[in-house]
Amino acid sequence: IRPRRPPLHENGTKMELQSPLYTLAALPWLVLSPLNVIKLLLNTVSPTAHLWVPKETEQCQAGCGIARMWATLFWSQQFCWACALLYTRHAPHQEGLILFGAVTKLMVACLLLNGYMSGVVHWPIGQAAAAWEGVFALLMLLDVRSAQMRRPRKER
Repeated sequence: IRPRRPPLHENGTKMELQSPLYTLAALPWLVLSPLNVIKLLLNTVSPTAHLWVPKETEQCQAGCGIARMWATLFWSQQFCWACALLYTRHAPHQEGLILFGAVTKLMVACLLLNGYMSGVVHWPIGQAAAAWEGVFALLMLLDVRSAQMRRPRKER
């Protein structure tokens, strides 16, 4: 039996599986997104909501259909991005997808921090989650840059 050869890029260079970076970056969204979409569709309060958001924020969302619609769109989009990041773990040549995901993470980090400063979310989301998203965005950008630097100069 012959050993399997690793898949190749279009340019003939070996594709290597990435570190668990993309799985770790996607993990929170793969768990939280479906749970939040279900919560929004049922219009119920999360039993842990008091840990993440002020009571006024939860009541506002429960009482406003448009707020629930936008929140559902956000969580659905984050789930799609998490799936895309899992895909890039096995298709590291998808640099455009990785860059778009990194920019999305940077935007989410900034918006979470803004939400914390505005009193819309508590520190676990506004600071810890914002830091998580920001760090992973930067790590993703560094990973893409590192992959680009490993390629021959004429292919960059």
